Amino acid sequence: MTLFSQPMFWATATIAAFVASQHSYQALKRPVFLPPILMALLLVILLLFVTDTSYQVYMAGGGYLHDMLGPLIVMLAVPLFMQLKHMRQHWLRISLAITAGSLTTVAVAWLLVSVFIGDELIATTMLAKSITTPVAVAITNELGGNAALVSGFVIVTGILGAVMIVPILSILKMDQPETVGLSLGILAHAIGTGRALELGETESAYAAMAMTLTATLHAVLLPWLML
Repeated sequence: MTLFSQPMFWATATIAAFVASQHSYQALKRPVFLPPILMALLLVILLLFVTDTSYQVYMAGGGYLHDMLGPLIVMLAVPLFMQLKHMRQHWLRISLAITAGSLTTVAVAWLLVSVFIGDELIATTMLAKSITTPVAVAITNELGGNAALVSGFVIVTGILGAVMIVPILSILKMDQPETVGLSLGILAHAIGTGRALELGETESAYAAMAMTLTATLHAVLLPWLML
């Protein structure tokens, strides 16, 4: 058995790629258009290409990291707890923002794919693009979509959201910490929340809350809407 077929090699390589990308991100003065996860993704893809390794072989090791996503998301409860008192004062506006944002992402995804691609499988798969990967995969399996494809949609959505949301809100003069955090959590899930962690405690707390509630709302509503 070669080194490149060992599960632990790919788990270690993925972590190493991300650590290297984090250092590069800091050295380059944190360019918003080149987040660490994008650099790490490109490094892993390059390594897979050079070693001619299949997705199945990679996931034998990458699956270890995938299984850690759930506990990592739970850890975001810490910044959420720190802002809980302030959030309670604005619970109605927060609830309306998350509900409206979640429904908008679903409606826009469905309409755009239906109009420009016309493939029901892709349209169904695209519905869960704005929620974190473990929940997106579970919902997509239940809806009859493509679980492997939704993982790619989730990553692309997260990267685009992390890159575009903050500049757009700044241009619109809507760059309050709470608004930025909610937008990143609703639209860009875990990757957006990672971006929020760089911006401040308030942004990260609101992003973590928005990401969690958005995922919950999708899990409850999407199966019902698709009946």
